[in-house]
Amino acid sequence: MLLAVMPIYTYKSLRAAGSSGAWFRRAVLLRLAAFLALSTPLVWLAVCAERSQLSTIAIEQSRLDVKNLARAFSEEVNSTISTVDMSLLHLRTHWEQGHEGFSTQVERLNKELHGRVIMQVSVTDAQGRLVYSSARPANGMDLSDREHIRVHLEGHGDVLFVSHPVLGRVSGQWSVQFTRPIYRGGRLDGVIVASVAPAYFSRFYADIDLGPDTSIALVRYDGTVVARQSRNGSGDIGKVLRGYPYYAWRTDKTEKAGYFQRHGQLDGIERVYAWRDLPNYPLTVTVGESLADANAHYDKQKTILVRTGVVANVVLALLGWVAIAAADNRRRAVKALAEAEARWKLALNAAGEGVWDWNLATAMLNLSARAQALLDVATPAIACPPDTLYQTIHPEDMGRVIRALRDHYEGRTPDFMAEHRVRQRDGRWSWILARGMLVERAPDGSPLRMIGTFANIDERKNAEEQIIHQAHHDALTGLPNRLLFGDRLQQAIRAAQREQTRLAVLYFDLDKFKPVNDTYGHAVGDALLVEVAKRVAGTLRESDTLARLGGDEFVVLLPGCSEAMQARLVAETVLAQLNLPFVADGHVLHISGSIGFALFPDNGLDSEELLRSADVAMYSAKSTGRGRVCGPDEHLPVAA
Repeated sequence: MLLAVMPIYTYKSLRAAGSSGAWFRRAVLLRLAAFLALSTPLVWLAVCAERSQLSTIAIEQSRLDVKNLARAFSEEVNSTISTVDMSLLHLRTHWEQGHEGFSTQVERLNKELHGRVIMQVSVTDAQGRLVYSSARPANGMDLSDREHIRVHLEGHGDVLFVSHPVLGRVSGQWSVQFTRPIYRGGRLDGVIVASVAPAYFSRFYADIDLGPDTSIALVRYDGTVVARQSRNGSGDIGKVLRGYPYYAWRTDKTEKAGYFQRHGQLDGIERVYAWRDLPNYPLTVTVGESLADANAHYDKQKTILVRTGVVANVVLALLGWVAIAAADNRRRAVKALAEAEARWKLALNAAGEGVWDWNLATAMLNLSARAQALLDVATPAIACPPDTLYQTIHPEDMGRVIRALRDHYEGRTPDFMAEHRVRQRDGRWSWILARGMLVERAPDGSPLRMIGTFANIDERKNAEEQIIHQAHHDALTGLPNRLLFGDRLQQAIRAAQREQTRLAVLYFDLDKFKPVNDTYGHAVGDALLVEVAKRVAGTLRESDTLARLGGDEFVVLLPGCSEAMQARLVAETVLAQLNLPFVADGHVLHISGSIGFALFPDNGLDSEELLRSADVAMYSAKSTGRGRVCGPDEHLPVAA
């Protein structure tokens, strides 16, 4: 440059100029080295911070996943135990009325429950000696030393007792014992026992997709493992977990669910666990995802972070050279560096998702092509004042989004994250996971600019909803199952108590249903059950609930039913529909039904007592000739 300006140099001048140029280059290199010595640690500190942030996000996502799965797992286990308890109550009623046909009743019940739970049933006398077993002939074996027998012999009331896993003296297999006392004339007459294999409580494992080191467990409050499943199998039944305060029996429990993170006592794998107490039983379920599996979802993003850090170092070196060598362009070079850092941080957070840049001062939102597709908008730059935000986000999610933004604006959270639905141009709603952070504030601290990412989570949300729906509805008919019906019945009872009204429950099963299965096969039987559900549902009000309890047993909730005559009229209407011919899979079928009904509060003050009264009334209808309706006051005499 000096040669172009001054064409004539002396040798001394050229030597001085060369020396000056060499000094300038050394000064630039020294300054660049100093700049890189300061900037490189900052770059890699940022990379490490972002990698740590990804690990935090992985843990939070893992917590959300195991929380949802723990809820679904607890509902499935609670439903299974409720089924066992209702079966015990039903069999106990039959035993108290007479022992004749009891084995047939047990076989029938197991056939109806096949696919959900299979039980071995035993009965002891008042001294704990075995008088009946569905596994082998009863031989008077003394079982009074067993905990599940002794607890009733000592007199602890009519409650369901859940035992430790035990090796059965009768069956010779590991099982969990569910027991209730048998009374005759107000005195203890024996104990009825349902033995269930622990594997039935861990079948849920097959539906989980959180990685190879996922584990689920069902644990008593004393820490005893009732059932557990992981990739190593289910060989930990009966082991006792130590040092877990949430398993200890708590008479005044305020927390029903929570999280913890630690190395598993049984396999040494560090996991994020979600635990949840069963609402009606002294048991806790846990679902654990290993930290390795949780972080594996973000390995690609972490690799991108490292590569971005290398690129950022190169970019910073070039920018530093330009900034130091051109002093007159320093301000613009520093500004370009700041913008490059902002874009670099954006690239760290994007990780292949839709990128957004929100200028809060101008209320303009700039979108990447992927973000534009996720939001289903026509242009990459859209006006985004608060009223536009309210129009595009689902009303149910708006409060959560506003709280998350406010917390981030006010410094309570290091970044912004919210799951919400956005309206598409065709009117449908799509689930979005939004993450972001403030990158610029005004001198008074007010937010000026945010950058972040969008990710579509429709598939995960649909999977969560499907799990919840499957836990509450019958797979064949789509009707509410026993769990959902029990919840609605409890709510209806509370509403009736609050409003001083009454309600009724109809309990019915199908006569001549077994011959249909035997003659035409289970496919025709299943088609018949679907047609029965449709026809009976068509006779009910929108406020009524029709549920399938299992097999060919159905139950109807009639809120606001004030007298027995109204319940009988509805039952006779249902019966008339059952007496009409059905067409199932091309076959014309003739069946009937036996219906029992009970009223609240006349025939029961809680859901279990009310269902039991309706069930007994149904068996009275069946025992007096089938194809009829019986109320709770029309029982047959108890067999001697």
